[in-house]
Amino acid sequence: MAQLPDLQTTEQPLPDYHIVFSRRRTLAIVVRQGRVTVRAPVGCNTKQIQQLIVAKQLWIRRHLLKQQAQMPVLSWQQSAQILFEGKLLQVVFCRAGKSEVLLDNDNVIIAVSARVATAKLAAWHDKLLHSWLKAQAEARFPTRLSFWADFMKVNYRELKLGMWQRRWGYCDSFGVIGLNWRLIMAPNWVSDYVMVHELAHLRVMDHSVRFWQTVSQYLPDYPQAQAWLSYNQRQLVE
Repeated sequence: MAQLPDLQTTEQPLPDYHIVFSRRRTLAIVVRQGRVTVRAPVGCNTKQIQQLIVAKQLWIRRHLLKQQAQMPVLSWQQSAQILFEGKLLQVVFCRAGKSEVLLDNDNVIIAVSARVATAKLAAWHDKLLHSWLKAQAEARFPTRLSFWADFMKVNYRELKLGMWQRRWGYCDSFGVIGLNWRLIMAPNWVSDYVMVHELAHLRVMDHSVRFWQTVSQYLPDYPQAQAWLSYNQRQLVE
């Protein structure tokens, strides 16, 4: 019998925010330059603040999405940062005896062989990171997809990983499930949503009300995963 999913991997955390206390009478939420600030009266109970964040989290995410769409986008090489399973990691570039990618705590080390010409470094960084991320997805996704298939009592034929610009996954009429390996950069509860979404198509092939009811049966908070993908999709390396 399948065990219930680990709640730590399926629940979405609240939006990050910081609190500014002042001599005011009411609570207010300000979303500016991708940052969420709660302005609160001195002595305000933090539980009351958290309740406000919970109640307004969809409103907050809509404003974050709108602001992100207006912000310039740096490539992952320019920012020297990537997301991995929802965590922002620093990228360290270096030369070494052989080309490889290593995960060291909060750092991703991309080492390029000293034999590679300097003019080709950027291309090699992309190639190495893509290969490493895909390998991580290959190591993690099959087990998680099998778990959800058992939990939902559906059978799929095989799993294929790819990279597509306009979709995170697919399910065809032969029972083949496709997942975008870039989902390895998203939190587990987000990649879980895509898996559940595609597995639900084994029961309902369209996007009718019955389909979304099926998804909601296993992941009631799936709209939060959709919002995360919409907000963060430009940070997922292409």
